[in-house]
Amino acid sequence: MTGQPSAIGDYTASVTSPGPDMNALTLNLLGDLEVIRDGQVLSLPPSRKTRALLAYLARHPRPLSREHLCDLLWELPDDPRGSLRWSLSKLRRLVDTPGRLRLRADRLGVCLDTSDIDIDVAGLHALCNGGLAEADIEALEHTATRYRGPFLEGLELDRFHDFHGWCLAEREAAIRAQTTLLTTLVERLANSPQHALPHAHAWVRLAPFNETARAQLVRLLLALHRPREAEQQLQLGVRLIREAGLPLNGQLLRAWRAKPSPTATSESVDTATPHAPLAVGNHPDLTGDTLEVMRWAALFAPTPDFTTLSQVSGLDTNRLGIALEVAERHQWLSIDARGLRFTHSAMAAELYDAISPVRRQTMHRRIAEWLAAGPLNDMQQANCLVHHAQASGDLDLATRAMIEAGRFCLRNCANEEAQRFAQQGLALSDGMTGTRRVCLAIELHDILYSAAPLADWEAGAGAVVALAEQALEHGALAHARLGYQLASHIRWAHGQWSDAHEQTLQAERATRCGDDREQVIAMAETARCLAMLERDLGQAADLLEQARELATRQHIGYPAIPLAQGLLSLHEDRFDKAAGYFREARTLCKAMGDRLGEFQAQESLLLIDLERDDYQQAQERCVQLQELGKRLRDGSEAPYADAAAALCTYALEDDSAPFGVALVTLRHADARHRLATLLLQAARLDLARARTETARQRAGEALEHACVLERLSEQLLAHALLAECARRLGDEDDRREHARTAEALLQEPIAAWVRRRCHTLLEQPAAEDEA
Repeated sequence: MTGQPSAIGDYTASVTSPGPDMNALTLNLLGDLEVIRDGQVLSLPPSRKTRALLAYLARHPRPLSREHLCDLLWELPDDPRGSLRWSLSKLRRLVDTPGRLRLRADRLGVCLDTSDIDIDVAGLHALCNGGLAEADIEALEHTATRYRGPFLEGLELDRFHDFHGWCLAEREAAIRAQTTLLTTLVERLANSPQHALPHAHAWVRLAPFNETARAQLVRLLLALHRPREAEQQLQLGVRLIREAGLPLNGQLLRAWRAKPSPTATSESVDTATPHAPLAVGNHPDLTGDTLEVMRWAALFAPTPDFTTLSQVSGLDTNRLGIALEVAERHQWLSIDARGLRFTHSAMAAELYDAISPVRRQTMHRRIAEWLAAGPLNDMQQANCLVHHAQASGDLDLATRAMIEAGRFCLRNCANEEAQRFAQQGLALSDGMTGTRRVCLAIELHDILYSAAPLADWEAGAGAVVALAEQALEHGALAHARLGYQLASHIRWAHGQWSDAHEQTLQAERATRCGDDREQVIAMAETARCLAMLERDLGQAADLLEQARELATRQHIGYPAIPLAQGLLSLHEDRFDKAAGYFREARTLCKAMGDRLGEFQAQESLLLIDLERDDYQQAQERCVQLQELGKRLRDGSEAPYADAAAALCTYALEDDSAPFGVALVTLRHADARHRLATLLLQAARLDLARARTETARQRAGEALEHACVLERLSEQLLAHALLAECARRLGDEDDRREHARTAEALLQEPIAAWVRRRCHTLLEQPAAEDEA
């Protein structure tokens, strides 16, 4: 992540370290497993389980039962005992030598005698536990350079949960120990920046999100008069920490602003970096409730707050207050107008590192679950939820946190952040299986589509349909409905109305056996989609009636119900009633944070304004649409709002130039339905201003879009406008052709308001001229 791919090799070569004893058996578990005898690297058995067994035995020098080892690494069909015997025979060739049998096994148990085996991770822990302050620099550097990578890199065996959990715990412990060792080296070599620099680089590579580590690296680079590299590390550190959603405590900026002191003495270094906080873990007053509160505070460093601590620590207000009083008295925590904060960030790091990996994950889980139980209030809280859920080690919890954070971002029109959370969630869900993976993936795709248009919408729609089919097979009816519904919206937005129609119906079918709420949502969404598509309107009305009755009985409010009612009322030319439903839908969508739904309700109200020729009201509504469009995803909403506002300018000021410019952007947004709607409205204005040729061009383009979309109402209106244009231009053949097509379309289930407008154009053209 730091742009130095050969990091470990460079680090090892940059410091002097003695080689291993040529006569000893060396076992390296940090990085790839490696066995060295007499200075020669031995070939390892090809079986990953055999190599994993060697590492497990090396870290457990006491005898282990055969039954335990069989359960750890083998499944019943594999003949576990036979597999274990075979693996032990391979390991004897590695660890036993003439006159020295290290691998001992009998009928009940197995043990590896490690008393004369040099094990890198064992040496690391022994040094860290035995007193780093007393060890000489050469010993520290020798141990540090043996760290070649994560514990048992590539040997996690995640199908075997007990072994996998042990391996991850060992890995965490090794990282923690190596971090402590590198921290000590950098501090003790502060007087020699050139000597300390390789260790600081290694520390940053090990903990790229640790602000303390990167601040130390910046200080050393400045001391060596390498400001350009220091600035690069500063910028990289800030970016990585922010992208991870972690708080910045100011150490990096303070390190950058501080003047280098190459002539500083060790005493001045100790003054600049107090060691007192690092030893506080042994303080006699740091016990009981105080220790527990300080551990929880370390998880929220650098700024824990009283309310959160009281919720997650399990302590009542009085006990929490007493513990915080002790912490303040010892100047471990300070309290000011901004709240609680650690006096020394190093103490928070020490406390955090001292918590066992299992307990730490449990604490992170507690925090994540508490945050998820209530509504998110700001972006910091959303990032906090995601951070703690990921740190809990629970894949399901982390993925659900991404969903909650993504939904919060959508409600607040933070579309880029919502897209980032959705993409991270999808990456996490890839590691899951079964019903849960399918359901979470569908919810994440829903957020992803709401946050930004799909780069490949056809592939995206296909992927969502495939997930919906899997959800149906697993009996997850609510998610199957959501998947089909989402695919329908994607296809509708890109003009594939026949496929959108089929997937709309499939969404309703999927939840016929679901609970009441899911049935209400499915029927309402299906009615809404059918009304938008102008397909099966009788079925749409029946579904809507059933949804309304069930919703009333169960006290369920859902915005698709008034949206569908409004669309059906609009189709029946009942504008006042439709406007009331759309206003109700807009309110519900706004309350639920459904910004796209809110936009669509406002868009429908705008159409009513335009059909009533109320351009002043339409212009005011366009201002609201433009504000909302700026906050929505980068789709067709903002270009449509701008084009509609330009249309109102044309109507009120007779200036068509802005509308022509706005149409270019709307065409690029690939929104045929919205484009056709505005072109037909503009053609009416053109006819009213005797700009017949322009009206014919606009109506002709609108007809092309309506035919692609199979929208009969727009086709009828376009043919009626083209017939009138031909009459005014004296093209009788063209007029008769368009009029004949319009008369045929009048026999279809056309929207009543379009039918009224068409009759006006075909039968009383003079009246249209005066409009």
